[in-house]
Amino acid sequence: MVLKNIHSFGAKGDGKTNDTEAFLKAAAFFNERTGNGTLLIPEGVYIIGKQIFSNGDVNKSTYQGVRILDFKNSNNLIIQGEKGTLLKYADNLKFGSFDPVTGNIFNGNNPSQPDPKYAGDIGYCIGLTDCKNITVKTLVLNGNNKMIQLGGLYDDKGIQLMHVGIYIHNTQGVYIDNINASYFALDGIIVTNVASDKKDDINITNSIFEYNFRQGLSWVGGNYLQAKNCRFNHTGKSVYCSPPGAGVDIEAEVGPITNGIFEHCEFIDNTGCGVVTGGGVTSNCTFTDCTFWGINNWSIWVSAPAFTFIGCKIYGSIVHGYNASNATEATRFIRCYFEDKAYKGQPSYGKYLLECDGPRRISFDSCTFVPHAKPIAWLNTSNAKTSEEKATISNSQFIISEKEGNNTPVSFSFINFFNNTTEFKKY
Repeated sequence: MVLKNIHSFGAKGDGKTNDTEAFLKAAAFFNERTGNGTLLIPEGVYIIGKQIFSNGDVNKSTYQGVRILDFKNSNNLIIQGEKGTLLKYADNLKFGSFDPVTGNIFNGNNPSQPDPKYAGDIGYCIGLTDCKNITVKTLVLNGNNKMIQLGGLYDDKGIQLMHVGIYIHNTQGVYIDNINASYFALDGIIVTNVASDKKDDINITNSIFEYNFRQGLSWVGGNYLQAKNCRFNHTGKSVYCSPPGAGVDIEAEVGPITNGIFEHCEFIDNTGCGVVTGGGVTSNCTFTDCTFWGINNWSIWVSAPAFTFIGCKIYGSIVHGYNASNATEATRFIRCYFEDKAYKGQPSYGKYLLECDGPRRISFDSCTFVPHAKPIAWLNTSNAKTSEEKATISNSQFIISEKEGNNTPVSFSFINFFNNTTEFKKY
């Protein structure tokens, strides 16, 4: 195992020099020896980011971003920073659609089938492809998206091009700790593993993913991801937003997703949902002692089976739930607290605390509901054919304010409702 300091590859870390070439040399060094070492990045401000202009070559993207630390087929590698280590992208990098001849902003790209010759991407800061046993710790990765030059649309959902803090592809045994990957033009972190029966063992702890354009975390394929003490907040709250604009998007685009574990995490003030599930085969995710706060959108959007929320604080509406054919697939909320609580003076999102129309077997056990300005619930399982298929609220408490103007009605249709209590409070 070898220890190399980024300064030995020529990096300055002085906040002025563009150190991209030094990071490229470091990645090449470790790739050549298939990892097996530690790259130390001492305290300092390392300016990074470089784009290659196509100069009219229609076989290339107009602006091709350089991938800074791009590790491939490397094992047993540690990327280690220190308190005060900052990797910050340079000002005025291009992102979106641009004319390949002039380099100017191009607004005529077909949004449904964008032509890649107009693309301007920035790349990713740390990439892990076909690697094993990788540790990344104690780094601030700043995408500097406030100083990006935005081009025309690329995709029918905003600008969907590469600019990511950490990119993980078909890599197992990843340990990410004390990382702040924020202000990127796409995602703070993306995990795109082709799922197998063997667990990927992706572990993210004590980390921050905020103010990115599209997502804090995009999980688009894999088996086993754990996030603990992490913040996935304020997506789309910088200068631009690309849908979904979620804190975390769990969407099986490259293969099935299963075994997600989120503990003591935040999903606050995102332009999209705090957590959203998309298409593909996704199942079996658990959120424990997490905080969801929807201001512009729903706190939680679940349409995949076997999602469980335990001891979570949920401010703002939840929506949907999985239409489960059996108990294992059901969406469950256990000991959760629901309240339409304002965030920094902004009202929480939604018409009801619960907006779930049709999901069979969804359950709320030992939960607390505290409505202020909103009705409690729209909960309907009229498609249930048996009592077991109905939505259930049990062992729960409703704390209702007697404040003038409080709106407390509920719309319950074909649900199981038992062993609950109601308390009226004066304010």
